[in-house]
Amino acid sequence: MYKITINDYNIEVECADTFKKRLFGLMGKKKFSGLLFKQKYSNRFCSSIHTSFMLVPIDLIYIDKNMRISQTTTLNPWNIFIPKDDNTKYILELPKNSIKNNDIKVNNTIKIKKNIKK
Repeated sequence: MYKITINDYNIEVECADTFKKRLFGLMGKKKFSGLLFKQKYSNRFCSSIHTSFMLVPIDLIYIDKNMRISQTTTLNPWNIFIPKDDNTKYILELPKNSIKNNDIKVNNTIKIKKNIKK
């Protein structure tokens, strides 16, 4: 689990840190807190997200190497999104309206901290 802070918004999310988690992501889920993807490559096509087999829309937040939000969007089921830039370090998937309800904007700084469970 990771603790994410954007402005005054704090949330704990899972990390897609295995092949299986990256492959299946949020497919088939109706309720979730969020999912964080660490990008190995900063290529816009490697940073694309699809919502095939998704049951609900999701908010996407693209984060660059400076921990700033570079792009945001909402993606409905059965769509694909390819970011406009090659500068993605992390992708954060959140429930729909998380961006709007928490006044999240491009260039906001984000903090990502790994929770250590004892």
